[in-house]
Amino acid sequence: MSETKEVRTRFAPSPTGFLHVGGARTALFNYLYAKAQGGKFLLRIEDTDQSRSTEDSFKMILESLQWLGIGWDEGPGVGGPHGPYIQSERISIYKQYTDKLIAEGKAYRCFCTQEELEIKKKQAEAMGVPYVYDGLHANMSEEEVQEKIKQGIPYSIRFKTPSKNLIIDDIIQGKVKFDTKLIGDFIIVKSDGFPSYNYAVVIDDALMKISHVIRGVGHLSNTPRQVMIYEAFGFPIPEFAHVSEIVGMDGKKLSKRAGATSILAFKDLGYLPETFVNYMALLGWTSPDGQEYLPGGLPKKIFDIHRCSKSPSTFDVFKKPKTEDEVVTNFSNLDQIAEAMNPKSKLNWLSNKYIRELPISQITNSLLPFLKDRTDIPEIVKNPNDPTLQSIVDSVRVYLDSLRQAPDYIAEFFVSDLKIQGDEAKEILNQDSSPIVVRKFYELLKNNEPKTDEDYKGLMASAGEQTSQKGKSLYMPIRVVATGKAHGLELPILFPLLGKEKLLKRIEKSALDAGISLT
Repeated sequence: MSETKEVRTRFAPSPTGFLHVGGARTALFNYLYAKAQGGKFLLRIEDTDQSRSTEDSFKMILESLQWLGIGWDEGPGVGGPHGPYIQSERISIYKQYTDKLIAEGKAYRCFCTQEELEIKKKQAEAMGVPYVYDGLHANMSEEEVQEKIKQGIPYSIRFKTPSKNLIIDDIIQGKVKFDTKLIGDFIIVKSDGFPSYNYAVVIDDALMKISHVIRGVGHLSNTPRQVMIYEAFGFPIPEFAHVSEIVGMDGKKLSKRAGATSILAFKDLGYLPETFVNYMALLGWTSPDGQEYLPGGLPKKIFDIHRCSKSPSTFDVFKKPKTEDEVVTNFSNLDQIAEAMNPKSKLNWLSNKYIRELPISQITNSLLPFLKDRTDIPEIVKNPNDPTLQSIVDSVRVYLDSLRQAPDYIAEFFVSDLKIQGDEAKEILNQDSSPIVVRKFYELLKNNEPKTDEDYKGLMASAGEQTSQKGKSLYMPIRVVATGKAHGLELPILFPLLGKEKLLKRIEKSALDAGISLT
């Protein structure tokens, strides 16, 4: 292929469900490579499976790509010189090419019923040999064919497979050899008149001038069929790159537990699109300098499909399942998905980096959907430009692995009727040293004017020195009377944002409820 030829890649999903991780990575790699090479990225919808394709799935795929920031140069809603970009609208195009193959003796009508084919498959299984179609109708005369058509006998159309050895020089997998005798004559047009995947994809890719076919390694076995169709039409053969398999923490191929999770679920779980794009880019690809945090759209500038690995890539977002049957099946239940997630995943590490380093206004703007239904956060604060919200988020974002965690932290600052929550918190205040610590900290707070986190650290340290308490016996009683809980934000972060007066009132309320005298 000429080095000056424009790089043109495509993503061609079937609208039979939501966009999952494997499909999204395929779309991303095609998009990134085209952009890095100054080329074009196309979106094509392969809806020839009419019984399973739905409008809702189509819309969900578009929404997922748009959220990820994967824009297409040609395709649905955008148009382009090689449309239509929906396969069901291209049936007449496929028919022209099918008629050509039949006329040239490179394809033929097959009148075998499904029942007959099943019998042949079972016979092959019983003999312990791979099933290959026997070409029963390959040499029928035109008169015989027309007679069967006249009788209304349903038929499919099969490609007449030449006997040869094919060598595919794959960018990622290297040279792969195929013996076409093990493939046999395969169906290119189904009995319902719709083209098979392997057939339509070749015609579409050729007419849309696709230069690089980048897809999952599971499609490698489809490649010899497609190459033979390219050759039959005299089409230029694109370069193939089959990216590695994605496996879970158990080393097994992604299944219901992780692979079937909708990309939009990660949006609802509070991950930024920049984070998820960065994470997916690393599933089978490494940057030239080995860096993993790639902000500012860097993958779009440096991505090279030649740097992809043949080895499986680990999707570490979900914990290793404890049993074979443990799966995430209720994808509308975000709490269930969140519970199955691995807190130490690379996704969370990247997410924390992005949340800490992106402009605060971008974070607060992305945070709004998570604040919408929170009645414990004042409406006046639910504004991305609100200085109070920005100040709070700027203080707590170092602790966030996802934006979904933020509302609980934010609500901490607006508690008006503080109550001691949970047995652990109550037990902390029941310890012998706790009332002494609380009284001393309250006294120091009342008699000083702390402003910064260092000021509050100093007050707590002084309370520890004067009561001979340290560690948990010092900080935990202060935390409980200040927040009502045994766990939460670091106190030096929380206290300056609450301010002295609000903090004093909180301690007074908690001490009263716990029966602790402050005098």
